[in-house]
Amino acid sequence: MSNLNFTPGQIVPNLVTVPVVNGKVDLRNNSGSVDLIADVTGYYAATGSAFSAGAPVRLLDTRDGTGARAGAVGGGGIVSLQVAGVEGVPLTGVTAVVLNVTVTNPSQDGHLIVHPHGTGRPNVSNLNYTAGQTVSNLVVVPVVDGRVTFFNNSGAVDVIADLNGYFTS
Repeated sequence: MSNLNFTPGQIVPNLVTVPVVNGKVDLRNNSGSVDLIADVTGYYAATGSAFSAGAPVRLLDTRDGTGARAGAVGGGGIVSLQVAGVEGVPLTGVTAVVLNVTVTNPSQDGHLIVHPHGTGRPNVSNLNYTAGQTVSNLVVVPVVDGRVTFFNNSGAVDVIADLNGYFTS
């Protein structure tokens, strides 16, 4: 079973949940040589937040103005998305959301970062894409002030986010 599939020269991110055994996880490549980057974005504990799953519902689509203004997000552009109190997500107590994020119609190669609202932008990407490519990835992002933020680093791109569930304290 694979967690990530790619072709030569392609940069592909993915969210993977794996068990930790003896304090470690294994990263393996089946052929050729690759550079691997692993960013730890969180962990599951025996106690803590509760997860609520639901049927996917679209919270953001810049193509038609769902959740934000209509129009592609330009290079260096930011979209702040209200998630608390929207589409069944509680107004208070939400600690994180699980989103399927898609970029489409990118005008040039770039990457998208999804991060907690009002916090410093991390130096990791959630989606990497080439001009004209449609790419999606599952993202778990903490919620701050009821919002999450999307940052596009270059060119113009349409951004779509579908809610798959949320965590509450």
